[in-house]
Amino acid sequence: MSKALIIVGKLVLALLSVAGMALLILEGWLIWHFEHGIGLPTEAKLTRISATEPVCSVNGQRVYIPLSDIPPLVAQAVLAAEDPDFYERLSINPFAELVQAVLLNQRPRASNISRSVAHCLMPTSPDCCKGPSLERMVGHTFLMGRIAKVFSRERILEIYLNENYFGRGAYGVGAAASAYFGKPLALLSIDEIAFIAALPKAPGLINRRKDLAVERRNHVVERMLQSGFISAADAAAANERPLAFLEKPVDGPAPQKSL
Repeated sequence: MSKALIIVGKLVLALLSVAGMALLILEGWLIWHFEHGIGLPTEAKLTRISATEPVCSVNGQRVYIPLSDIPPLVAQAVLAAEDPDFYERLSINPFAELVQAVLLNQRPRASNISRSVAHCLMPTSPDCCKGPSLERMVGHTFLMGRIAKVFSRERILEIYLNENYFGRGAYGVGAAASAYFGKPLALLSIDEIAFIAALPKAPGLINRRKDLAVERRNHVVERMLQSGFISAADAAAANERPLAFLEKPVDGPAPQKSL
């Protein structure tokens, strides 16, 4: 009886060893495939991206605004609306965030901003991600990790502020200020800034329904208040102001693609 148990035990150990080796091989193949095999933009290619020109768009008429030239409150409103703890996170690498979530028994939550920037940068490599949707999704996650490694958070935020789609053919906060209010970023009021920050969630719907636009604007104002970007008096005044944006879009380039 003991001999049979020993034999069974050895068989189980052998099977476990084979299974472990197979898992290691599979893990190695997956890492190679999604890091190199599906054509994701390489780290070298990402580092060569211009810091003064549009990153994802193909329309030469777009203007790229450095983060240092974007009014701080505009960037803060977008952070409050999209990713309040963008700068406070230990990491915006999705794999590091997954490990942290497991260790702390939390639900993993990738950065909305870095996710959008990864979506923007995928097409910069012509051979990238042409396989099934699951492959594209996993590849997108690998690219988010690569972006977190190559770019600073300021650079990631800058790309988002310049390349995200805000409706009316407007890519970037500068174009959105012109399309909805006919003015430069520096002249926007708090309520107008909050409205623009709310747009990426559903630009077409918010553009068509003023009731929803006011609701979303006020939501962003509240989040700006909670984050300490504005005072209670500023928030109250912003919420009370009638929402008045241009009824007709300002002429501009036709949409190319959205984050």
